[in-house]
Amino acid sequence: MIRIAWHPLYAHPLPEGHRFPMLKYELIPEQLLHEGTIEHINLFSPEPVLEETILFTHEQQYWEQLRDLTLPAKEQRRIGFPLNAQLVERELRIVQGTIDGACFALNNGIAFNVAGGTHHSGSNWGEGFVY
Repeated sequence: MIRIAWHPLYAHPLPEGHRFPMLKYELIPEQLLHEGTIEHINLFSPEPVLEETILFTHEQQYWEQLRDLTLPAKEQRRIGFPLNAQLVERELRIVQGTIDGACFALNNGIAFNVAGGTHHSGSNWGEGFVY
């Protein structure tokens, strides 16, 4: 059975006029359900990824600044989305959705994450988003 990571937080509210097409995160599962390509049972809502997993790839200071919403304004602009607690939770769920999806794919041959791959990052920075 195909498994698809999706959570309502994937469709994060953005300021009016923001150029990122956030609506697609609502429309993709809706369209797949409408077409009959999938059923609700195919969708799963990932939990937030654990801090210990984040620290495999991100420096602790960077993670703490994100978690505590203290990332400097310049670094927030570099990310491209306004920093708030809902955005951080969104990203934590997306990461866990990718991890869970990879595990499902190993066991079942296929899985997806509706919101996988919306930004670039390094160990101590985030940058932009990918169309």
